[in-house]
Amino acid sequence: MCKSIKKRKQLLVTFLMFFAVSFSVYAQKTVKGTVLDEIGLPLPSASVTVKGTANGTSTDFDGKFSITVANDAKVLVVSYIGYKTKEVAITNNDLKIALEVEANSLNEIIVVGYGTRRKSDVVGAVAKADLSKATATPTSDVTEMLRGRVSGLRVDVGGGSLRPGGTSEILLRGRSSIEGNVSGIYVVDGIIREGGIEDINPDDIESIEVLKDASAQAIYGAKGSNGVILITTKRGKNNKVNVSYHGFLTTKKLERNFDVYSGQEYAQLRREAVRATRADNSYPDDADIFSNIELNSIANNEFVDWENELVAPGIVNSHSLSIVGGTEFTKVYGSVNYFREEGIIPTSTYTRKNLRLNVDQKITDKISARFDINLLNDLSERAANVNVITFSPLGRAYDDMGNITQFPSGEDGTAINPLWNLREEDHDEKGNDFVVNFIPTYQITDDLKYQLTTSLTRKTSERGQYQSSLSGAGDSDRGIARIDNQLREAFFIENIITYNKEFNPDNIFNLTLASTMDENKFTQTFTEGRGFPNESLGYDGITNAIGGVEVQRNKTKTRNLSYMARARYNFMDKYLVTGTVRRDGSSVNARDFKWTTNPAIAFAWKMQNESFIENIEEIQELKLRVTYGSLINSLSRPYTSLFTAAGQNYVFDGESASGYSPSVILPNPQLEHERITTFNIGVDFSLFDRFLTGSLEYYDAITSNLLLRRGVPSTTGYQYTFFNAGEAQNKGIELSLTANLINNDDFRWSVSTIWSNNQNKLLSLYNDGNGNPILEDDAYNYFVGQPTNVLRQYQFDGIWQEGDDFANAPQANPDSAITQTDLRPGDIRIKDTNGVDANGNVTGVPDGKITQEDRVFIDPNPDWFGSLSTTMEYKGFDLFLDFYAVEGATKVNPFLSDFNNGGTLSGKLNGVKVPYYTPENPSTTFPRPNFDAAPQYLNALAVKDASYVRLRTISLGYTLPDVITTKLSLSQIKLYVTGTNLFTKTDYIGYSPEVNIRSTFSNADTGYPDATAFTFGVKIKL
Repeated sequence: MCKSIKKRKQLLVTFLMFFAVSFSVYAQKTVKGTVLDEIGLPLPSASVTVKGTANGTSTDFDGKFSITVANDAKVLVVSYIGYKTKEVAITNNDLKIALEVEANSLNEIIVVGYGTRRKSDVVGAVAKADLSKATATPTSDVTEMLRGRVSGLRVDVGGGSLRPGGTSEILLRGRSSIEGNVSGIYVVDGIIREGGIEDINPDDIESIEVLKDASAQAIYGAKGSNGVILITTKRGKNNKVNVSYHGFLTTKKLERNFDVYSGQEYAQLRREAVRATRADNSYPDDADIFSNIELNSIANNEFVDWENELVAPGIVNSHSLSIVGGTEFTKVYGSVNYFREEGIIPTSTYTRKNLRLNVDQKITDKISARFDINLLNDLSERAANVNVITFSPLGRAYDDMGNITQFPSGEDGTAINPLWNLREEDHDEKGNDFVVNFIPTYQITDDLKYQLTTSLTRKTSERGQYQSSLSGAGDSDRGIARIDNQLREAFFIENIITYNKEFNPDNIFNLTLASTMDENKFTQTFTEGRGFPNESLGYDGITNAIGGVEVQRNKTKTRNLSYMARARYNFMDKYLVTGTVRRDGSSVNARDFKWTTNPAIAFAWKMQNESFIENIEEIQELKLRVTYGSLINSLSRPYTSLFTAAGQNYVFDGESASGYSPSVILPNPQLEHERITTFNIGVDFSLFDRFLTGSLEYYDAITSNLLLRRGVPSTTGYQYTFFNAGEAQNKGIELSLTANLINNDDFRWSVSTIWSNNQNKLLSLYNDGNGNPILEDDAYNYFVGQPTNVLRQYQFDGIWQEGDDFANAPQANPDSAITQTDLRPGDIRIKDTNGVDANGNVTGVPDGKITQEDRVFIDPNPDWFGSLSTTMEYKGFDLFLDFYAVEGATKVNPFLSDFNNGGTLSGKLNGVKVPYYTPENPSTTFPRPNFDAAPQYLNALAVKDASYVRLRTISLGYTLPDVITTKLSLSQIKLYVTGTNLFTKTDYIGYSPEVNIRSTFSNADTGYPDATAFTFGVKIKL
């Protein structure tokens, strides 16, 4: 009986449990979905939980999840490190959840090369440029956008980047070399680019990061030792198709801070210059020094304003259209861009057309591929050599019939009308760039991934120049035609294996292995023809030259093979270690030095996670970073260690023959590489609930085994050779700081500053035959203890005046290097700073004569440079202001020293107006004009401070409210107006303290006037 009752109880319990389970299953449901990042790519390991419960799961490798929830569950909470937590209503069983990057978060994703890292996990010195600020300055040059955006990075525009279509170079943490490479490299979407990034449309850029220390750069080895700019372009997203348009119109006008001599002032300058050559100090008759046309100009006050004739407002038009969209399997980003700039100097224009297509294709659950293609077609029209400062205002630009006069002064052989040369010269450059990348990826396991990266680049350009028989340059040759054809080809193949293993939350390991092979070929054909009976074809008729055609051919090829390993370990989310080594082999290197090794190690301590800090509410991040690495600085000159020869035609026994002559460089088969060893210590911080964020860096970089040049005896047939010796140092401090002053739903206000200081010094050179150290090489400007690009010049000490003791002046001493026995009032005074004893030893005491030892060293590098910017947002309005400053820079101003720039006060050319010396007005700052000769020691006077502060950008934008855009079936409309280079405070006389205009008679494109610009733009998203 008891057994029967017990059995019945067991059956009843079993039944009740089965019923409960059945009811529970009936009251639940399964929800599936996919979590995506900001560009539509899957996010593995994202957390998905039911709001208000502990019920949760994680996404798999493809970002997918499946979770069983109660029937009454309404909301899922989705989170991922570095992204904003998102609450999603449970509306169906196939959710697509896109997360947004958390702005100003420690978990912001940073591209570090061969992958990404959370910002809080970055160990090396890696800086991310704020794209919203960078793109506020409309330009075709992506590099120029980075000015003032990253600490330690300078943008060098000395090569003429201000002209339409011009480019610039980056200089990161000073000049690490004297004769070697000093420029950083660009890595676009993981691929090292050769020959610049002119084909990149700024609207296509997703992010820009800069690798600044050896640990961060070591993954790129010898190529990355001078800095790495990582550019990531936009990609497709897993959502509906979105279309965006960005168009703007910019007007530019000349910016300058000086006056040139007016017509009457210029006439007086010439009178004074000729007067100074006359023994009786009398003025010449105007008829003796001016032509009839010039006399008529002076008498009637009819002068030519060449600036009005030659400079016009510039106009920039840009239109970009992009399409982004995709599905779970295929994601596409495509864009087209048209950019055209008409320069402020007529006939200088630049037109660019871009096409980009980025495709991401998921093939299987484990295999995916990326295909990118970028096309560029551009045309540059360069102005003939025009310097509006130097042309005489006397004479006539047009005759009575309105035709351009060839000689404004009316006298043959005098300066040719610049308008005439603009009409009679053509200088065009056409380019076509083709870049295609194919990158398949295989996820072998959840922890192991293989990626193949391949890229092919082909860039062609043709520069054509024609100077007609009527131009200033081509008149004696009956026309000159030049065609320069260049072809750059590069291919890149890289195998990457990545192993990510999270053993537990306290032990995370990452290993990256890579092998890289690339080849770069450059081919150039330069053709020049002179003498054309028919000039209608311009440079296209070069084959018809009757004065002879000269053809030059240049061809180089470099190959590189590299192996890289990087291991990263994160312990307890407090201690992070990264070790990197890269082995590079290059065909550029000498035979016995083909391979180099580039090791680096880094350590970071996330102090905010320590128990003694983690409870301090005022500290959100406090991370200490220490890195050390030794990288090779790759040689930039192919064939330097090899014997090379050039074709040389000659006449032998009355017959023309062809042979070869050696180059001017004596080959050095023992030529090695420079090595840059860098110590970097940095602190990243975020304080007071992210009210104050930033980083502070200190670095010390030593370049050893410097690449130098040395003269060789002329009897060898060579001029100089390259060799290795000595050390140079770059050390400095960098600060990046942002204060988020106000941050609420209606109003946001932040202020940021970037400040950089770099000290450059040559530490040693080499020894003489007796083992004694050589401290200077005046021939090549090498001076131990001084910057590698130091200026050595006599010191300007004013202007000699009436009553001065000329007889006992050091400059008049017969033992001076240049004896001025005819020293007189109005001449430049030079300071006697040093002396030499009877044994030739420098005493440091003035010795009453001017010798080479009296020259002083001047550091041209700035003491510091940086920017100060502020951003304000109020409802739909946003305002951005940006100041950029350079302090302590020094330059030799050609406007005050060069004849071709009107700096010699000869009265033969116009120039920058200065208070020069006359007997009636004895200046103490500028010498007396002289028609026959330039003032002695004029270069000393021209050494000037080039410090400046510039209001670089003001941008005001307004985004229309949703109520308007919704009615128009649009998602966004933004209107903005931007002013650029609105104000510059500087004592440096010129168009810009950054760059000097080119010399009037120089063919080199070494400068272009800076401009103030106003931009009106619109951004529309469908």
